[in-house]
Amino acid sequence: MISPFKGHPLARMTKFSRMIIICELFVPRFETPMRNVKTARADLAEARAMLTGHPVLHPAALSERLLSRAAIRHLEKGEYVFSQGQRADYWYLVLRGRIDTLRMGIDGEDRIIHHVEAGQLLAAIVMFLQQPRYPVEARAAMDSTLCQISRASLLQACQEHSTVAMGMLSLAAQTLQLRIDDVDSLASTSAQQRLAAYMLRLATAGSGRAELPVSQRQLAAKLGVRAETVNRLLSDWHKRGYLEGGGRSWLIVKPGELDMLVRGAHARQGR
Repeated sequence: MISPFKGHPLARMTKFSRMIIICELFVPRFETPMRNVKTARADLAEARAMLTGHPVLHPAALSERLLSRAAIRHLEKGEYVFSQGQRADYWYLVLRGRIDTLRMGIDGEDRIIHHVEAGQLLAAIVMFLQQPRYPVEARAAMDSTLCQISRASLLQACQEHSTVAMGMLSLAAQTLQLRIDDVDSLASTSAQQRLAAYMLRLATAGSGRAELPVSQRQLAAKLGVRAETVNRLLSDWHKRGYLEGGGRSWLIVKPGELDMLVRGAHARQGR
């Protein structure tokens, strides 16, 4: 049979290579290209070690089952893992890098909901929705590597291992508690208190260094304040000697002063 690729550069490629290239032509623009979805032995070994050490997914036999059909995804900064409203067929273990989950507000601004760091799970709780769709979008904050695991494998693991099911309930409860705390903070604290508390949480133990993982505009949206307010407060604290630095890199010189602001002492309301 005469090859339909005769005389074309594709003719010099293997059948498998041609298949990959042709398939990539039909990948939706929003999705990560197929060439970034790989099953690398070293990355799967790293995923296995992380799962084995995870407080919920630690049984070695369970880790092997979850990874039996897993895939590795490599994303460049700014690439999306999934979009809001997309059918949720997979959850992820972040191997390297950081993934930000975001949701667009009614004002059109992206609001960062959570930072998912290396070793943490992404969208695992979403797998238990009756009609699972991602309630947020997830984007790589830097070059990142993820282990992609199917929803079906997690549901089966919960059916066969009660400890896994209980662990997932615990994760769901922790997530709910965090969201309740966020709502309470927005309702009962000032902009100054929220920003001071955020900076103290970011500070590296011992060094006092706080690297903002997002822009000041994104931080303002996360804290429920105006970007001008964040800029004004940081500038004021810099002048008072509470902070040193600028942009995204700060050194907390007087953490006690910020702690007093969090507690409401000599706090000025700023929204």
